[in-house]
Amino acid sequence: MAPLSTLRFHLHFPYLPALLLLFSELAELILTSPRIRLLEASICRRHYLAYDPSVIAPDGSIDEALCKLEDIQTRLAYIRGWQVFFEAIPVMALAVPWGALADRLGRKKVLAVNFVGCMMHICWFLLVCHPRSTMSAEWVWVSALAFALGGGPRTAGVLIMALVNDTSPSTERSERFYYTYSAFLVTELVAMPLASFMMSQSILLPFAVALISLIACFPILVSIRGVKRPTPPSPRRSSSDEANTGLLDPSPNPERSEHPSAPRTTIFTNLRTILAFLRPLLTNPSILLVLLGHFLCPVRQELLFQILIPYTSLRFSLPIASAGLLLSVVAFANLLIFLFGLPLATRYLRALEFSPAKIDAYTASYSSLILAVGSFLIGIAGVFPMLVISTLVFAAGFGIRLGLLSLLTSMVEQEMVGRVYTLVTVVEGAGEMVSAPVLQGMWAWGLRMGGGWKGAPWWAGAVVYVAGWWAIGRVKTVDTRER
Repeated sequence: MAPLSTLRFHLHFPYLPALLLLFSELAELILTSPRIRLLEASICRRHYLAYDPSVIAPDGSIDEALCKLEDIQTRLAYIRGWQVFFEAIPVMALAVPWGALADRLGRKKVLAVNFVGCMMHICWFLLVCHPRSTMSAEWVWVSALAFALGGGPRTAGVLIMALVNDTSPSTERSERFYYTYSAFLVTELVAMPLASFMMSQSILLPFAVALISLIACFPILVSIRGVKRPTPPSPRRSSSDEANTGLLDPSPNPERSEHPSAPRTTIFTNLRTILAFLRPLLTNPSILLVLLGHFLCPVRQELLFQILIPYTSLRFSLPIASAGLLLSVVAFANLLIFLFGLPLATRYLRALEFSPAKIDAYTASYSSLILAVGSFLIGIAGVFPMLVISTLVFAAGFGIRLGLLSLLTSMVEQEMVGRVYTLVTVVEGAGEMVSAPVLQGMWAWGLRMGGGWKGAPWWAGAVVYVAGWWAIGRVKTVDTRER
C-alpha cells in the first residue's frame, strides 16, 4: 500500500495543481495581446467614426496602422491603467471574505467560483469591444465587477500555489515553487505565439480558447483530492490539511467542508481571527520589508504585460501581434531560470550551509537588482536587438516573487501560511492599484513628449527595484523551518 499512497501523493499534488495553473494562466496570458488590440480597435473605431468613417470596414474592423495616433494611444493608456486599478479593487476588498468562505466551503469551491468570475470578465470585455459594438470603450471598466466572484486570476494563482506549499517539505519548498511555477512559464511560452497566430485568423479566436481553458479547469478541480499524512498523537494538525480548506482557517482541517458534523465557524469569527493574526505580523520590521517587496512585485508585471507590447509596437513600428511574441522570449528565459538557474543556485548555497531563509532573501534581493538593471536598459534601448537583450536581463529577475513568498513562509509558523498568502494577495493588489495608473500615466506622458521619453515608465521601474533591492537586503532572517 505504501507505493500506491506515494503514487497518489505525486499524482494529486505536484502535477494536478500545476496542470490547473497551466489552464487558468493560459486563459489569462493568451489574451494579453488580443485584449490590447481589441480595445485599441474599439477606441480607434470611435475616433474615425467622428473624422473619417470610410476607413472602417463593413464588419467593423479597422487597419491597425491607422490606430497609432497619439490621441488614440494616450486614451488607450488611460483606459488600460484605470482598468487594472478597478480590477484590483475586488482583490483588496474581498480577499479576506473569500478566504473566510473558503474556510467553510473548501478551497476547491472558491476556485470554481473564481473561474466563473473570470469567464464573466471575458464575456463582458467581448460585449464592449466587439467590432459590432457601439458601446464606449470605458465600459470595459465594469468587467472588474466580475472579479468580485472569487477574487480574479491573482487570487486563483495564490490558491493554486498554496496547494503546492501545503504538501512540500520545508527543504524542498523553494524548488517545488520553481518547478510548479514553470507551468506558468510553459504556458507563457506557448500562449504568445498561439495568440499571434490566432489573431492573424480572427481577433475573437483567442477569447474562445480562453473560455475553453477555464472550462477545462473544472474537471481538474474535481480530480484533486486531499492528502492525509501520518500525524503524531497531538491536537496540532498538519500544514497539508490546508489544501482543501480556506486560506484563513486558524486551525485547518481537510474534512471540514465534507462533513456536516464538523464544527462550523462564522465569517465574523474568521475576520476577528485575522485581525488578531495581523497584529504581530505588522509590528515585525522584517516582515514589513518583505511585504514591501510584495507591494513592488506588480510593477514588473505591469511593465511586462501592460507596457512592453505597446512600447515595442510604437517604438519599433511592429504590429501588436508581433510585439507580443517578445513575451515568449521572456518566457523562455524565465523557464531556464526557474528550471535550472534558481535550483542550481539554491543547491550551491545550501552546500555552503546557508539557511533556507537566507537563500530566499538572496534570491529576492538580487532578483530585484537584476530587474532594475533590465528595466533601465529597456528604457534606453534604441535598436530592436538591444531591446531583446535588455528584456532577457529583465526576465532574469522574475524569481523575486517566489523568493519573497518562500522567505515570508520561513518567518511565520506553518499553520499561518495560508492566511499569510491571503495577506500577500491584498498587498500585491494594492501594489497593482498604484502601479497600473502611474505607469500608464508615465507612458502617456512619454508619448506626448516623444522620442526617447517613451522609456519613462521603464526608468521608473528601475528606481522602484533599486529601492526593493535595498529594502529586502535589510531583512533579518529567522527561519521557523529550522526550529
